[in-house]
Order: sequence, then structure tokens, then C-alpha cells
Amino acid sequence: MDVGNTKGLLAVKVILNAICLISVLSGLNVIFGGAMAIPGVSAVEASIDNELRFFAVYRLAYGVFSFWVTRNLSERYNFLPSIAVVFFLSGVARLLSIIFVGDPIFMFIPVMFIELLLPFVIYYLYIKLKNQLFVDKGEMT
Repeated sequence: MDVGNTKGLLAVKVILNAICLISVLSGLNVIFGGAMAIPGVSAVEASIDNELRFFAVYRLAYGVFSFWVTRNLSERYNFLPSIAVVFFLSGVARLLSIIFVGDPIFMFIPVMFIELLLPFVIYYLYIKLKNQLFVDKGEMT
């Protein structure tokens, strides 16, 4: 199956590698720096710091998983909807924080919009890639 020349495949790889890089770096940042490593934080309780470091491991794992999917995308493309859903839910979580707690520093607002919109792009590319793979396998006319 030759999917190496599709623009959709390249776009998915770029998106997943960006997710990987940002997730791994931000996860490591919070694991080692704690809550004080987050922009805009000036004081924090120990329990909050502890919880953030705990969840940062999952952010790191999400990035590593995205990288793993990228390494053999033609065989692992079925994970794309899951990656998109988790990314979307992270944006929903930010939105809930704004609703219930208040506005974060400005930097997190565009990040939230990316987290809410990019999953639709990922899913669109997934459908495009899936259709291309079926055509290449001869399973679809």
C-alpha cells in the first residue's frame, strides 16, 4: 500500500508530531517544574502541585502515543479518532475552567481554540486517509 505520497498523510504526520512535541515538553515541564512552571502561576498549594504533576505524566504519555502512531501511520491510523477526542476534551476542560473559575492568562485562550477546532481537522484527515487506504488495498471501488 503506497500512501507515502498523499498530502493527507503528510498533514496528519505534521499534526501528530506537533502534538507529540508540545505534549512531551509541557508534560516534562510540569513533572519537573511543578505548578510554578506554568505561565502565570505565582503561588500554589501542595495538593494542586501534586495533582498537576500526576496528570502531567498522562500528557507525556499522550505525546509519546501520538509519536508511536506517527511512526507507522498506515497501520495505526485507526487511533486517530481517539487522539482527536482526547485533544478535543482537553479544550472542553479548559472551557469548563473558564466557566467555573475564570479567565486564565491570554496565552491559554488561543490554545483552547486550537484544542477545540483541530480535532475536527484530524478527523477529516482520518476519513480521507482511511478512504485512501481502502482504495489502495482494493477494498473499495
